Amino acid sequence: MPEQRPAEPPFAVLMAGYVVDFHHRNACSRCRPDGSCARLADAGETLRAWRDRKRR
Repeated sequence: MPEQRPAEPPFAVLMAGYVVDFHHRNACSRCRPDGSCARLADAGETLRAWRDRKRR
């Protein structure tokens, strides 16, 4: 029986990971002075949804 490899995450999930990684190192043009960022929030939402689906 062939070895099954885990499915690769969708492109949007990979990009969300890059957004989070980037924000750990730098601020983007949308980052607010208080540290909040719409891009970071969207990326976090995408990653949470992906993890929730993987658990089921």
